[in-house]
This record gives sequence, C-alpha cells and structure tokens, in this order.
Amino acid sequence: MNLAGIAVELYTLVPSAFTAARTARAKEAKSDGDAELAKQIAQLPKPSTAAWAVNMLVRHGTKEFAGVLELGASLGRAQEQQDHDRLRTLGQQRPRVLGAAVEQARAVAEGLGVKVSGAAAMEIEATLRAAMTDPGAAAALRSGQLVRSLATNGLEPVDLSGAVAIAGALPAVDVTQEEPDDGGRQRGRADSQRARADSEREREKAQTVLAEAERSADKADLELAQAEREKSEALRRSEQLAVDVKAAKDKLAALQQELAATEWAITLAERDRKLAARLAERERRAAETARARLEGLS
Repeated sequence: MNLAGIAVELYTLVPSAFTAARTARAKEAKSDGDAELAKQIAQLPKPSTAAWAVNMLVRHGTKEFAGVLELGASLGRAQEQQDHDRLRTLGQQRPRVLGAAVEQARAVAEGLGVKVSGAAAMEIEATLRAAMTDPGAAAALRSGQLVRSLATNGLEPVDLSGAVAIAGALPAVDVTQEEPDDGGRQRGRADSQRARADSEREREKAQTVLAEAERSADKADLELAQAEREKSEALRRSEQLAVDVKAAKDKLAALQQELAATEWAITLAERDRKLAARLAERERRAAETARARLEGLS
C-alpha cells in the first residue's frame, strides 16, 4: 500500500464518501505499522465539489476535456504567431467548448449522484479556462487529484499552491529550450534577439487584449444572466399579481353582491317593523276600548 495508489482510490469516490474512506485507509496503514503513511493519508484534503467534478470529467468525459486542451493549444499557437484573425475565430469557439465541458462535468457528477450547483459550475468553468491557458494548470487537471478550483487572469501563471492532493502527482510539463548560439554572425544574433523581444512584446500585448476581452465577456455574461434572472422574477411576480388582482376583483364582486343583498334585507326588515308597529298600536287601542267598556258595565 502506497500513498499514490491510495490517493487514486480516494479521489475517485464521491465527496460524501471521501472522509470516511480516508479515515479507514489511515487506520489500516497505522495498524500495518506504517505511522508515517497513516499521517500522510489523514492529511489528504477533501476536494471541493467543483474540483471533484473536474476530476470526474478528466476520468469520464475525456472528449470534452481534450477539446478544452486542444483549443487552448490552438489559442497559444495563434498568439505566438500573432494571428489575430485566428485568435478571433478561436475566441468565438471558446464559450461553446467550455460550455460543453461544464455540462459534461455536471452530467457525470449527477450520474454519480452528486448535484452541481450554479456556483460550482462557475468554478468548473474557471478551472477549465485556467487549464486552457496554462500548461501547469492543465497538468494539475490531468493528475485527477485536484482539490480546489483554479483561476487565471490571462497574464500570470496560474496559482497551483495546494491545488493537487500530492504535488508529485503532477505530470511533467514540457518546456522547449532554445538552441545555443554558435558564436557567429553577431549582427544576425542581435537582429534575432530584437525580433524575439518584439515578438514577445506583441505576444504580451495580445495576451493583455485577450485577457481584457475575456474579462469583459465574462462580465457581460454575468450581467446578462442577472438581467435574465431579474426578468424571470419580474414576469413571475407579474403573473402572481395578475392572479391576486383577479382574486381580489372576484372577492370584491362577491362582497358587493352580499352588501346589496344585505341592504335589501334591511329594507324589508324596516318595512316589516313599521307594519308590526302599526298593528301593535291598533291592537293596544282596541284593548283600551275593550277595557273602558268593561269598566262601564261594572
């Protein structure tokens, strides 16, 4: 039993089963007499939902994940070649590729019984975007042991500190070294260096423009989503108010009918009261007449 193999096992589990399984494996290592391994196992961090979903995408949604990395590589080549038309075309493809990968990650997670919230989905997209622009981030995702989400500003390397469960699990990132100068043709070398410096400045400028465009696009997407949510809420409220108004009108009509009936009942009751009063007055007079007659006979 070794830490790398145990990590592979643990990071394939759903988040709800992670802690119990980690504890069990640590106890097993300790009972086997390997206290150091037990300590290392116990220190393995539980992945966030977004990080776990990305791990599952790498394991089960390789086509979508490969699409993210392929588009990222194409964007990098277009930036190096200063091919602005190509950059624009690839940039238009990015939302579709990222969206498909996010949806696949959510589908894989939900297929394993884990619901991915909207906030976690946004973290998944940010992580995939980081992998698209940074080879180190891409290597972190390929490890399948991501424990937190990643982010990029498009200019600086992605912060990978504490991002992977076991730092040694990161695949090596290929770095192309320049051929050493042969010592001849000093003018040609100077021209080449200036050309590379100019190219690097242009690349940095293009990266800055791209990062700003991405930030603007992300902001616009967030504002659009907010506006759509507000519109949906307003429509829902309007529909509810329409129902409430109709119910109020129906109730008002019923109350008006009840009021009219009550007023008519009052009118009838007043008429009956007056008739009863006249009848009672007549009967009292008749009784007084009868009483006076009786007294005259005595």
